[in-house]
Amino acid sequence: MTHDWNEELVAYLQDAHAMEEKSLQTLQAAVAVAGDPQLESLYQGHVMETRRHLELLKERLDAHESSRSLLKDLGGRLAAVGVGAGLVVQPDTPAKLLAVAYGFEHFEIASYELLKRVAERADDHDTVEMAEKILVNERQAAEKLAASYDLAFERAVYGAQRA
Repeated sequence: MTHDWNEELVAYLQDAHAMEEKSLQTLQAAVAVAGDPQLESLYQGHVMETRRHLELLKERLDAHESSRSLLKDLGGRLAAVGVGAGLVVQPDTPAKLLAVAYGFEHFEIASYELLKRVAERADDHDTVEMAEKILVNERQAAEKLAASYDLAFERAVYGAQRA
């Protein structure tokens, strides 16, 4: 019995779409509670990248005559609401938000590495190329977040007005 890598690839593409939906929801909330214009700008920039990632994923799903999984997308959105609600009520929101974003970027990196490998097995060079491009964005986003820890910590400890 042979493995249907194209079917597997569609499932991974749908998972990636749901992951990006969760990311988008979280990032949009992050903009509102960033606590600093520089952090807000960082999150807004990644919102634009995430929207582009969603477009790219939709194109690949269309190429496979499939579509996003509404159930997976909804699950991702609900999870993002839960994370956001838990963070907003905490006094050190800017730092914890950055930590969550940093961790999620690495989850996205791992997910796209897996997607790329499934696409290679399915012999889908366009999806491999897409995953590689998105991986560059995700790694850059993780680096920008890592470089922002001190600022987020200062905003969390001293507040936006004092730092």
